[in-house]
Amino acid sequence: MYRIETTDPITGKSLTQLVNMPYVIENENDDSLVIYFESEQNRDLYLRNPDGHQLEHHKKFRDS
Repeated sequence: MYRIETTDPITGKSLTQLVNMPYVIENENDDSLVIYFESEQNRDLYLRNPDGHQLEHHKKFRDS
């Protein structure tokens, strides 16, 4: 199953256009979360410290 997070965890901005936007896929057991970002820079900041950026809708991925 895939879940999609369309709120950039760096800026908190909700994205309405996802085509060609940078993203990360996080996996937990049989569940995958696709996180979209406003920019490559935001994605890189998230990847450096994912636990430091709260996800808007999918908190279970950050609580572990």
